[in-house]
Amino acid sequence: MGRGLASFRTARIQRMGQKPVSQRTIVQLIRALREYGVTSADLEGPVDYTELLYERDFPDWFVKHAAESYEYRWNWQQILLDMRNGRFFFYHNTYSTPHPITSKRYLSEDDAKVLGETLIQRLAAFAASLPTGEAVLRSLQLDGFDVNNEKLTLVPLEGPVSAREEEDRITNLVKTSGLPEVPTVLKHIADANSLYTSGNYHPSLNESRNIIQALIDGISIETDKCGNHPAGLPGGTTNRIDYLFSVGFLTADEKAAFNSGWGSLSAGSHPGVPEREQARIGLILALEFGQLLMLKFANWKVNAYRRFS
Repeated sequence: MGRGLASFRTARIQRMGQKPVSQRTIVQLIRALREYGVTSADLEGPVDYTELLYERDFPDWFVKHAAESYEYRWNWQQILLDMRNGRFFFYHNTYSTPHPITSKRYLSEDDAKVLGETLIQRLAAFAASLPTGEAVLRSLQLDGFDVNNEKLTLVPLEGPVSAREEEDRITNLVKTSGLPEVPTVLKHIADANSLYTSGNYHPSLNESRNIIQALIDGISIETDKCGNHPAGLPGGTTNRIDYLFSVGFLTADEKAAFNSGWGSLSAGSHPGVPEREQARIGLILALEFGQLLMLKFANWKVNAYRRFS
């Protein structure tokens, strides 16, 4: 079984620079594996995860420890949480210091965490193919991954955009923006993400649109309050995009981009594009455009709400 450890050691080295999956994905993974065990037990009898995973080239020391250790016994919540923090890979008892479950005589805590991430990602790829794994796949896509079902590996989606990372960035920008409706905007961001992960694609797209609408409204209202611009504050998102252009907040190119983005988010269905992809693209579009608005608004306030020179 040394080959199994060697292959995982190679994978560990290859993945040293790879980003981890989110805690959200780990929760969806726990649920998918737990529900698959229950569903299959009802229909076909108990799931033997030892055979199922060993057949798919998971190392023997992993499946044996997960199955036989009194701490785990296929308790997926405990297994995955301890894999993330590295604790899973050591025997623990009151009579000796912890020692590795692998064939290595020494395993550092950092190496254990990297090994844990490698196995978590392989489990996520495996779970995404299960009847209970749809939410895992959606969450992985928000993390910036697709799945290679044949190799049970995660493949970074093309481009540098990860919805999880973009959500973190815009959340931080909104929190420090000083806009009066910060809690409302943050709720739209969280809801757009959670609705997508749960498969509610159309409501998720609505929340993505609400993100842009709330930010445009907030910036327009704050700009009008400053009293530097004689133009009255109009109603409606399209009119307020025009207003922000007229006062110098948006350039002509930015105005065209926001009108196009707003039109896309408001268009409803896009024939030929799967609903899931519409929701995913809409979420990323809202997060990227939202960041642009927040970055400009921070400098807009510093510039006393006056046209950028």
